[in-house]
Amino acid sequence: MDKDPKELAREEEYSFRRDDPAAGDQIETLLDQHRDIELDELLVELYDADVAYLLQHLDQEQRERLLLRLSPERRGLVLLELDDEERKDLLETLTPRQVAEIVQEQESDVAADIIEDLPEETTTEVISMLPQEDRRDVAELLSYPENSAGALMTKQFASVLETSTVKQAIQSIRRATMQSDDIYTVYVVDAGGHYKGHLALDKLILASSRTRVKKIMETELLPIPVNMDREEVAQMFTRYNFISVPVVDAQDVMVGRITVDDILEVVEEEASEDILRMGGVSADETLTSPIFQSSVKRNIWLFVNLLTAFLASSVVSLFEATIEKVVILATLMPIVAGMGGNAASQTMAVIIRNIALGDLSPSGLPRALVREATMGAMNGILQGLITGLGVFLFTGKIVLACVISAAMIINMMIAATAGTAIPLVLKKLNVDPAIASSIFVTTFTDVCGFMSFLGLARLMLPYLVS
Repeated sequence: MDKDPKELAREEEYSFRRDDPAAGDQIETLLDQHRDIELDELLVELYDADVAYLLQHLDQEQRERLLLRLSPERRGLVLLELDDEERKDLLETLTPRQVAEIVQEQESDVAADIIEDLPEETTTEVISMLPQEDRRDVAELLSYPENSAGALMTKQFASVLETSTVKQAIQSIRRATMQSDDIYTVYVVDAGGHYKGHLALDKLILASSRTRVKKIMETELLPIPVNMDREEVAQMFTRYNFISVPVVDAQDVMVGRITVDDILEVVEEEASEDILRMGGVSADETLTSPIFQSSVKRNIWLFVNLLTAFLASSVVSLFEATIEKVVILATLMPIVAGMGGNAASQTMAVIIRNIALGDLSPSGLPRALVREATMGAMNGILQGLITGLGVFLFTGKIVLACVISAAMIINMMIAATAGTAIPLVLKKLNVDPAIASSIFVTTFTDVCGFMSFLGLARLMLPYLVS
């Protein structure tokens, strides 16, 4: 049946492609002209992430109106796609009753994430409006440490008794779909709720209806303790290619599950945190963070860097007399320190990544040290020869060329060693290597670079001034 020409024209005018920069203008036009029916039709075609993206480019009044056009269930999913600050701002515009309606339609982990961003005085009021079962689930998730498996998991999952028949198990799964429609795996428990194994849906469907679940279940899926750190959880997912895993308490009672989409968010957040921390920036800073608050946090690390800069300059002051006699040393010494810093940054990037992935622990320090020190020596020899040749061609002084070549080799070996050892030592001391490594390693390479170059220059001073 052919469509009405007006309908075709409207579809052409308001068709949406996710890479279409005009999408925001389309949404604003429909909002400004109060064309709610057409707006609803367009919103149906959008992913939650795309709606969240568009929300960020609307003014406050338009955001509120657009959000209220969505169903309570979808509002929660869109809110979850927003940055923390923007989500908090939008939540403050909603009444406790509206927030409770949103939370009630979400799975427990999403509900807990939304409630966690509410002002303290609103949290209690919203929780009190929830049905008793939802209230219990959310309260339990909020009680776990922020970065634990318990805080990451959802309470909704499909489980069957190990003594059930396949027919009974399928009936149980049908009931479970009323609470959760993303069932990847069916978990097997005993009468006490203890985790025993799991079942793939295809295997369950193909089995005889009278077969006991215990005979066809699999047991290789490793359960995750509820108090496991979320970084370790992410490592297990990537190491074993999990899609969904059970979460158990200290008594091995299954209390929830974690799915791969939760882990993708964790991996993204952890990677972002490491990048920001390596730059001395707070892990929660965004372009929408308050300027004064961000400035204070950045200045803490800048102050630490300032202190370490004074330490490096104090080393240079020990060789003032040498520099006065061979002034060109002042021009060349930043090269040695800078190359050492660059070499250390390369090593740190590799080491911190391997620590984050769980592929390197303090016990692996000796092997990593040997590897990186060897690479530092190889790179130092090559870069030292190139630098020495350049200095000789520039100054005509063979002794000065040899001094800077030797200093380069020494400092790049030191840089590789420090870039390996310091992150691992910090990890052993329960300090995040991504936060503090760069400061300590940079200071180490600056001090050692100046010391090796100027120290060798002092030893060879009679030959440099002749």
